[in-house]
Amino acid sequence: MAKSIPKRFKFFGRVLVITVTSQASVINQWIRTVRYFKRRHPLVVGVGVQWTPVRFEPDPLPDVLHLCVGNRCLIIQLNHCKRLPDVLRSFLADREITFVGVWNSQDKGKLARCSHRLEIWRLLDVRLYLAASLKNCSFEKIVEECFGYEGVRLDKEISTSDWGVCVLSNDQILQAAKDSFFCFKLGVKQCLWQV
Repeated sequence: MAKSIPKRFKFFGRVLVITVTSQASVINQWIRTVRYFKRRHPLVVGVGVQWTPVRFEPDPLPDVLHLCVGNRCLIIQLNHCKRLPDVLRSFLADREITFVGVWNSQDKGKLARCSHRLEIWRLLDVRLYLAASLKNCSFEKIVEECFGYEGVRLDKEISTSDWGVCVLSNDQILQAAKDSFFCFKLGVKQCLWQV
């Protein structure tokens, strides 16, 4: 199996370090790295789950779990993982970590039903903690109103693409990363660790 090498993408003046993997050792290393941030402030993690819509299957299982802390994003190709490390399970179960997504009502259940049976202790939908005028807005509108960045959207064509492929496209990687990156940023901006 090829080594997972982090990719760097420029994104609104920041460099996002994105690692795409199905290797337990890479997942372990990423979690060890981001846990360091917990020493300085409460840890907030942006979270997203991607799946491939399947015709005639009402509840397809997740293909990808993506996480972001600071400028570090991890994209785990769940259906290509032989096993997931215990450190990931304990990370997702850590009650001192605040997990934040957006429009994520299905994500927790999908993770619990996947072949790896992942349990995330609490996954907040950041929309519920924004101004009332933003609660039903698109991701693009939320990012624009909260950060002033225009055009940051989650493309429907990419969202409904095949996330189970062996090699994700750059478009898929960037979409997953910006989803979890802005969820992280929104969680920090709204101080959701206090919820």
